[in-house]
Amino acid sequence: MKSVPVALGLAVAAWICGTQSAQWRVQSALNVIWRTLGRDKRLSRVYNHTFADYGTYNFTSRAWPGIDRRSLASLTADEFRERYVEGRTPVILTDISPLREWSLERLRKECGRMEVSFARRYSAGLRAIPEWARRIFLDPRTIKAYNKSTAEIIDAMHAEKTLQEYLSSLESDKEAILTAKDNINLYGGNIVDYLFPVMLSAQHIDKHDCRPLMQEGNRVLSRLIEFAAEAREDRPTYASMHPVLFVAPAGSRAIPLHQHGPFNDNLLWMLHGTKKVVVVSPSSTRSLYERPEFGGSEYADRVFSADVLQPDEGSQPDVRHARALEGYVSAGELIYLPVNVPHAIETTDDNTSVMLAWQMPVPGIARMFFKKSCSYLEELQDYPPWAKKCAALEEIMNREDAR
Repeated sequence: MKSVPVALGLAVAAWICGTQSAQWRVQSALNVIWRTLGRDKRLSRVYNHTFADYGTYNFTSRAWPGIDRRSLASLTADEFRERYVEGRTPVILTDISPLREWSLERLRKECGRMEVSFARRYSAGLRAIPEWARRIFLDPRTIKAYNKSTAEIIDAMHAEKTLQEYLSSLESDKEAILTAKDNINLYGGNIVDYLFPVMLSAQHIDKHDCRPLMQEGNRVLSRLIEFAAEAREDRPTYASMHPVLFVAPAGSRAIPLHQHGPFNDNLLWMLHGTKKVVVVSPSSTRSLYERPEFGGSEYADRVFSADVLQPDEGSQPDVRHARALEGYVSAGELIYLPVNVPHAIETTDDNTSVMLAWQMPVPGIARMFFKKSCSYLEELQDYPPWAKKCAALEEIMNREDAR
């Protein structure tokens, strides 16, 4: 295969360069090669799973079919496992209220001194693009949308701020987003639009940063563990499952439509505001206008330019073949996103959103919901390292359960 020496050469180049930007360039090139030579089985996968709950977009009512809304109290662990984990179907749990209201004022009071970082948000990907190319291909759009060049955006990504300082910028970010939505169809299939504002995304926190917020997160995770432990003698444990914090201005989208890969479930818990979430069937990826050059990067495992939050049949006609679900998640609600489902998330225009999230690799969700095997994931056949990792994880889970 001609792709093998090319890939090897690129890998050596990355090792020689040794920078995150170089690694991002190599990953982008490998993804393009992988797709161009037709070696990526994910693009032609035919699923045995029917994803029966998902449906097509109604261009008259401008909506996808709705995501199930259930109280945790109305579910059994077996039903959750069968319908949502194995069924690969999202669900919004409606009775996961925090102990206190997490307004921006409370967040500022309790956690305002916490230092926050933005450098992981696309920084390496942007810096991997030569400056002259950014000026020609990216700056016209970012300047038109936000009056910011990519050089200014990169500087903002590396700025040192406290959470209090970040919160003070949210109102101006909101105005910039709403103005761009009105004037230039912001996010309309244009991935460049996601570069700014520089948002607080997946900020790791611990008890030293904000003890009350950590306590809220630990309480909810404990409740889910208790729920999943029904009829189990061995209580699952999570020694190092720290949540990450997202705080986003009204109207914003942090990441394009994306897919995390076959080993990550997500639990997203809203503390303030509302987010619209669209979850797409994994069997629909051929209709989502994949951008392989962004795959495996800081964005996600796979990235798509289809605008499933506001589909436009004229500009992206393939989206009419996709099957998806949508729902709104508000304060006191938690959404479960199954393994490997493409998803897009937008904070509604009326309020800033505050969210805690847990990305749960297979051992986490398997032990929580009784699945001690990841073999039910058809995608494991597409890429040998995934199957190898699955076997290793199953061995770990079985060994832990035998203790």
